[in-house]
Amino acid sequence: MKIAIIGNGILGLMTARAWLRSGINVEISIIGRQSRPGSATRAAAAMLNSFAELEYDSLSTPLDRFKFDLSRAATAAWPAVFEDICPTGGDVTFGFGTYMLNNSATDSLDDDNFNAVREFAAEFAEPCEDVDPRDIPNYHPDPRYRALRALLLKREGWVNPKQFLDALQAKLATNQRVTFIDTEVSKLDMGGGKIRGAELADGSRLEADAFVLANGANLSRLAGELGLPIQRVFYGIGMSIEMQSAENIHTHCVRTTNRGLACGVYSVPYGPDRTLIGASNYISPIPHDHAHVGSAYTLLKAAMDQINNKFYRANLISVNVGWRPTTSDTYPLIGKTSLENLWIIGGTKRDGFHLSPVICADLVTSMQGKSVDERYAQLAPERSLIRNLTREEAISKTVRHQINAAFQHDFSPARNRMLEQLERNIRTDLESLHDRVGAAEWGIPPELTDMYRYHHIPGTA
Repeated sequence: MKIAIIGNGILGLMTARAWLRSGINVEISIIGRQSRPGSATRAAAAMLNSFAELEYDSLSTPLDRFKFDLSRAATAAWPAVFEDICPTGGDVTFGFGTYMLNNSATDSLDDDNFNAVREFAAEFAEPCEDVDPRDIPNYHPDPRYRALRALLLKREGWVNPKQFLDALQAKLATNQRVTFIDTEVSKLDMGGGKIRGAELADGSRLEADAFVLANGANLSRLAGELGLPIQRVFYGIGMSIEMQSAENIHTHCVRTTNRGLACGVYSVPYGPDRTLIGASNYISPIPHDHAHVGSAYTLLKAAMDQINNKFYRANLISVNVGWRPTTSDTYPLIGKTSLENLWIIGGTKRDGFHLSPVICADLVTSMQGKSVDERYAQLAPERSLIRNLTREEAISKTVRHQINAAFQHDFSPARNRMLEQLERNIRTDLESLHDRVGAAEWGIPPELTDMYRYHHIPGTA
């Protein structure tokens, strides 16, 4: 059986690994530029988080609970993955133990999300403990932004994703059944209800029995050309900064809660004398190769203010930019399409790396015609948009996140009713937008407000 995997990011490589571990005799071709332009993984800290990214309303629907079940299963799977890919550590930096901060850099949304993480950890018996922030190794915030509470989530980890991708690819390359093709797919040739072949950018053609579309934020280009009813995938432009400093080495991940439409600010060990800080995020209908200056400023300032003020004398090694694949309803696309030999795995936003051991193995199981968790049907690539938020829930949440984001960007309201007026203005604008797109019985996800505002996602009006 010949398998063609389009995309050489974490989901493509882990799908190939899952096929090799299935015991079935297959030949696998993995198509993608070796440089991985726009790779979300290469710009990430690859935090292996299930609980640290939960918010107060994260588990409010059965589908969100399913995603969380997948996340917890991935947390349990990662130690064995490391043992397989980098058994002695070697050139791959990774570890477990995440400190979560509750500081005063923003408003009460942080408090609510911090409390929610503690409550969810208790509900699911997740190993964690309250710690004195002053006991966190190498935690030196500006006193005005110091945390008054902190948690240590003992099983939540991190890994240098560049090193891990290199190690994973190197291991796959030792298998004679795997071929890497350093180019891109220009077009998928469709006929007779299936994919007949892939036209490559170098002018060659690749034929296979089954195709897996796992090309990240670029998924919509190829899927759209096929005419399949697959929702649009956007570019979540993320930025991280790698620093060098022998005197400011972190032993664990240190991070805030999710806040202001993103995952807050974090710092992770990245090597013997390296630290990675992150991350910015904004949703775009088109790819961007470079980071915004304003995002870099905000990120560096937040890291120095809230994690370690000694970062100011570290060496700036690189600014990494990646495209987080974000769907039009924010949920992943996983499963078979209406074409008999095309499967899709993508739209995982910032969860793809962490979830990969589980969702890639389940995809391969389904490709073999075997049963997987029936809840995967909700994530079918050709589904209608999932709209789990009511109009009021979406508007209220967006107001909170936009105000929270403003405080992160040095917003200092006058000592009058400015804050109340700003909240009312944002709410009025959002209500008008919901009216304009016909969102009476459903709500726009906060991070996708501008995609609806500028008609990149159609409403129901």
